Parts: sequence; C-alpha cells; structure tokens
Amino acid sequence: MDIEVTPLAPNLNRLRLIGRLDAATVDQIEVRLNAAAVAPGQDLIVDLSELAFIASMGIRLLITAARSLKAKGARMVLFGAQPLVQEVLEHVALDQVVPIAADEPQARALLAD
Repeated sequence: MDIEVTPLAPNLNRLRLIGRLDAATVDQIEVRLNAAAVAPGQDLIVDLSELAFIASMGIRLLITAARSLKAKGARMVLFGAQPLVQEVLEHVALDQVVPIAADEPQARALLAD
C-alpha cells in the first residue's frame, strides 16, 4: 500500500491510494495520511483509481479523515473507484458521509459547490 499527496491549488491536495487498503495496510499509512493530507486542513480529493481492494478498516480510515478535515473547515471527495471498490463503497453507503465522484473534474466540481 502506498499513498501519494500532490498539491493542486493553495487549498487543495490530491491523495492517491495505491494497492490494497485492508487491516494489514491501514496501520502502515494512517500516520502518513494524517500528516500529509489531514493535518494541513486543506480540501482533499482522493484518487481511488489504483486502489484494488478496500476493507472495513480502510473505510474507517476514510471516514476518520473526512471528519477530521470537516472539523478544520475542509472537505474531502473520493473519485475514480474501480468496480469492486465502488461496489463496497455503495454497499456501506459511504456517500452519505463522504461525496463520491466518477472522476477528478467531477470531484473538483463538488468542492466548488
């Protein structure tokens, strides 16, 4: 599991998740995710296009990050999920907590609202 954080604008970062987000990998990236993406308190779009699998611990991680950003006045939008990951996100109704977009332009548009 790997993450990449890319600044896109003064108040916007893109986080790319690569690999599998499960119980074994959440601990590996949680501190890095919080330090690089949540601590700055900037809006965050999360690219799931290279995320092959997500388990309940991964969902918890995303919810926690979204709530932490909200507490700082920032927002998070997920985008680009592969079919298996999208199915899991829909099954747990994650879109009720975190907006989910089809692609990066749509994710940016959701933040512009």
